[in-house]
Parts: sequence; C-alpha cells; structure tokens
Amino acid sequence: MIARSDSDLAALADDVLAVADAVARRLAETARARTSLACQRAMLRAVGVTGLAPNGRPLAMEVVERFAGRAGRRLQSGVALPFALAAHEYDLDPQELALEVAAGHVDLAAEGELLRGRSRSEPARALLGAWLAAADERFEANRVARAELVSVLGTPPTPGIATEVRSFDAREAVAEAGGLVTGGADLVRVRVPRDGELRDDLGFAVAGDDWPVGTEAPPPAGSQRGLALLRTALDEAGARNGRYARLATRRVGLAAPELAVVAGFERVDAVFTDPMDAVAEYGVHPDRALVDHAATHALLRRTGARLVLGPGPRVPGERRASTGSAGPAEPDDATESGRALALQALSRAFALHTGMVEDQLELGALPAFAVSRGPGARPLVEVALRALLFPGQRLLVDDHVAAACGPALASRLTSWCAGGAQITTVVVGEGADQLARTRDQLRSATAAATALATAREIGPLRGAALELALAIVGAAHALLLRIDRSSLAEAMGRSEWLGASGIESLGPGDPASAWAWSTLEPAAG
Repeated sequence: MIARSDSDLAALADDVLAVADAVARRLAETARARTSLACQRAMLRAVGVTGLAPNGRPLAMEVVERFAGRAGRRLQSGVALPFALAAHEYDLDPQELALEVAAGHVDLAAEGELLRGRSRSEPARALLGAWLAAADERFEANRVARAELVSVLGTPPTPGIATEVRSFDAREAVAEAGGLVTGGADLVRVRVPRDGELRDDLGFAVAGDDWPVGTEAPPPAGSQRGLALLRTALDEAGARNGRYARLATRRVGLAAPELAVVAGFERVDAVFTDPMDAVAEYGVHPDRALVDHAATHALLRRTGARLVLGPGPRVPGERRASTGSAGPAEPDDATESGRALALQALSRAFALHTGMVEDQLELGALPAFAVSRGPGARPLVEVALRALLFPGQRLLVDDHVAAACGPALASRLTSWCAGGAQITTVVVGEGADQLARTRDQLRSATAAATALATAREIGPLRGAALELALAIVGAAHALLLRIDRSSLAEAMGRSEWLGASGIESLGPGDPASAWAWSTLEPAAG
C-alpha cells in the first residue's frame, strides 16, 4: 500500500471545490432564468403586502394564487406589474388592493391583459418603481442602523453565543428574548411559522406545526409583526447590556425569498436557510429549492443580512439490489460525511454565484450525526475538512451538535479551533439561567485554542484521521461528479417531490424580478 499524505488530501479537496463550482455555476444560470410562487410572493411583500387574508391564509399567497393558480401559470411576466396597474386604476395602496383581490373584487389576470397597451403600462411601471425604491430605502435604513448600533455597542468576543426563542406567541417571546440577552445570548433565533404553500402540500397535521392560524390568533414570534416586536426588544436589551444583540430567523420550506424581504424590513441580522436542507428534509424539488434560494441570495445581498448554511444534510444510500429490502442502504461513516460535505460545498458555491459574498456567509462546522456516535476522530476531521476547503470562512456549531457533545462541548471546541477553524458562533439550547456559564466556558475554550495555536505548530491530519479525511473527501467528490453527470434530483434518490409545479421560466417583462437581481454593494453583516 502506498502511504498517502496531506498533499493528496489538499489535491482532492481542490477537485471537490472545482466540481462544486462548475455544477453550482450551471445551476445558478438555470435558476436565475426562472421564477416561482415564492419569488412572486416576496415581490408583493417588498411593495407592502403583509398579514393575513380574511380566510386566515397569508395575504401575499392568496393574491399570487388568485393570479397564477397553485400551478404557477402566468408567472413569466410576474404579478407585480398587473398589481401596480390595478392599484393605479383603483387608487388603492398595496395593502388595500391585496385585500380587494383576496375578496375576489379585483381580477389581476384581467389587469395583466390590459398591460398590452403601452399607455397603460407606463403609469404602472412608474408606480411599481416608486414602491421598489421605497423598499430599497427601508433596506438601506436598516443597514445603516445596524452599522451604527454595532459601532456604538460593539460586537461580542468569539464565539458569539446563540439560542432560540421557545415561545410561539410574539408577546411572550419579547419578554423571553430580553432575558436571553441579559443571560448572555449574542444572537436570538426565531423559528418562522411553516409557510402556507408547504402547509397545503403536506397537510396541517405535521409535527411541529403548532402555531394557531387565522386573523384573530396572536401573531407568532416568527411572523413579520412578531419580528418587528422582537427587533425592538433586542435593541433595548442590547443597550442595557452594552452589546448589539443580533436577531435571526430559521425555516425550511417554500418561502425563503419572503424571509429575505422580511429580513430587510425588520433588520433581521441572519437568516438560516439552505436549499439542500429543503430538498433533504421535506422533499422540495431541487429545481424549486434552487429557484427560491437564488432569489433569496440576491435579496439578502441587498439587505446586508448574513446567510447561514447548514453542514450538509444526510443523503440516502444507493437502493439495495436484493428483493428482500427495497430501501436505501445505510452508508458507512465516510460516505455519509462525504455526501453531506458535497452538498454543503455545492450550496456555498451556489450562494456565491447568486449574489452572496463570502463575508455574508456562515457555514455549519459539522453535522450532528458525526458527533452522536460517541467519541473519536470523526468530529475533528469534519471541522478540519471545512477549514481546509473553506479557509477563513465563518463556521457555526449548531444546537444539535452542542446537544450531542453535552458537557464535552468546551473541550471539543478547543481541539477543533486549535487546528485553524474559525468557529464564530455556537448555538446552544440552554435557558437564560445557563447561558452566561456556557458562554464563559466556550470563550475560554477558544482562547485556549488560540494560545495553543500561537505557542506551537499544529500539524496536519495523520494516521487514521488522515485516512478518514481522504475517504470523506473522496465520497464528496464522487457525489458531485454524479450530480454533474445526471442531476441533483436523481442523486438525492427520491421519486416524489414537492413544489415542482410552482416554477416557470422568467419572461422579459417582470420589472420586480429585475429589481431583485440588480447589483448593490454589500454592507458589512
């Protein structure tokens, strides 16, 4: 057997990055040429449509589906211009018009037919342009406010400590969030309610779907109204505690572009959303997930919010050939980790090709399944590989990893960071009473790692750890080559998908989509 070295690992890592970039570039070109129901809902959000229709469904969703149907007909030219024409003709603001459309009093499809005359389209385009300019002004005001508050209050030491609000009711979440910041949290994450389109596709009896719906229900913490209340509460708590408190949202589903618009309007600092998670967790068709997230990335670039991508999801194994078992084979550790790493590399490259910049990205440092099987070199190898493939990239340890590590998290963090990984955020699940103690332990751990790294040279992986790393990167390379030869949908091994009917090729007549893709210089996140 020929002994392999860290130079072999570096060369194979370069191959992984090259294939991921080539595939992501192709996927990005295709995604940017299409639009979706969620993209159109985001455009209505951007011009001022918010809240619920009288039937309890999201108002933007009701308007888009009345215009295009669940199958996404008439999406090519977009909903925004017919919407602006109707607003001009009936002298209504966006929210008033949306309620009229939801009630069946205005037919946007008929308004779209009227746009064939240039004399009618010019005032509609002017009104739409004014609405979108107002959205940009609101985005920019929040970018400036974030920068000024960070300048005055400062940023926390590394790693920042994040935790999630447990309360669903926005009023209860406000009090909880203030206590979390006082207890030591630097970032408070909110789970966004399951989007209406996904509810319709999956049905209402879904685990975790525990928010009340309807116009009379209290606003959920993750709704736009709830986030506005939380933003104010976090600013007040941050001022009391002498540091800027960041707000984040998290949701997997069919509404990522709407998350981006709301992030710009309510000064959400980070959005946890990953197209590969949507594909793996809910079976969202890859084409739909990529179209949605391409628009999301372009919009987040405008807002200056940070995008947090996961460590890569679990991918099923190959189908067993035996007739006795039709399910997918369980992959070995290296294959399981390699497939997750491949999809993380692909997701990151896709984000960079659709508007994001490296400084706005934060990546999962390792998947929880790499930790949950007991002690060993695998977690260290996972983190080391991400430091190798994505040098200088911010990395995040999520709450599932923290829970799997338990009391050993601090010592493990020292070993992970000593190898050069920049773990800048750790998400923990403790309540406010435990946060300060956890924060001090984790910051001591990273300080120890820094001292170790500066006092002596930490060498490359070797022995069994190097062999595992080579096997993981080899599995990542194999999956990316398979995606390159076939498709992401085929490589994921599913036969049924959600959301595939809600996408359509983008025509030349959608000024709102053109606005979403226009280039802005990024602000510091």
